[in-house]
Amino acid sequence: MTPEIKLPLETANLIIDDFKNSDYARLREIALNINHKSDEDNEKGYMPFYAFQVDKDTPDRDVLISQKVADFIIKSHKEKLEEPRNVYRMAIRLKDNGLLIGNVTINMLPVEENGKLIYGDRGCCLDPQYAKRGYANEAVRAVSHEFFKYYDHMDITAHPNNAYSSKLIQRSGGRKVGSKTSNYGRGEPRDIYRIDRDDFYKSCAFNQQMPNLLGLLIKRKLQKGDSQK
Repeated sequence: MTPEIKLPLETANLIIDDFKNSDYARLREIALNINHKSDEDNEKGYMPFYAFQVDKDTPDRDVLISQKVADFIIKSHKEKLEEPRNVYRMAIRLKDNGLLIGNVTINMLPVEENGKLIYGDRGCCLDPQYAKRGYANEAVRAVSHEFFKYYDHMDITAHPNNAYSSKLIQRSGGRKVGSKTSNYGRGEPRDIYRIDRDDFYKSCAFNQQMPNLLGLLIKRKLQKGDSQK
């Protein structure tokens, strides 16, 4: 069975689906907000999403950010047409009004890197205006649940100075297992995290209220899927 995510995904507060061309203006606004927020709070551990990152002293910075957003949407369209599809760059929208508030990305096929298979490499960014409301956690949990229908663990990287990203990973059961030089940005270092399926479900609020029940239900569903192959 080819791993896939059937979109849209719906959570309590969000709809997660593919980007549209009409999302450009709003996504540009989000990318600008992310970079400007980083200018203010970089020392506190806030860093811009690498796909939209442009150093504040760069000439014509906002123009370059706009180009990065256009490239991001074009790339998401191309990846959507791949067979089998690997990278899912998905829009995060508020369920009540459809407003685009961010992006969540995940690789659904393993990628070989230095002779090792990397599984997952999940990423997320939100408009800073909608931060600290639980939306990022809600979005990454939704896509991680889809991922763990197929795999036992997920590999994620985060900049060592990105306290927000690291906290989000750890909140969903991630643990640091190493570091490496990044393929993103200027080749900055990245911490490597691993999330095991069991640890992910143990970190869910539902499971904390009713220990092991959710993991048991997921395990049964996976076993049922295997028996039908």
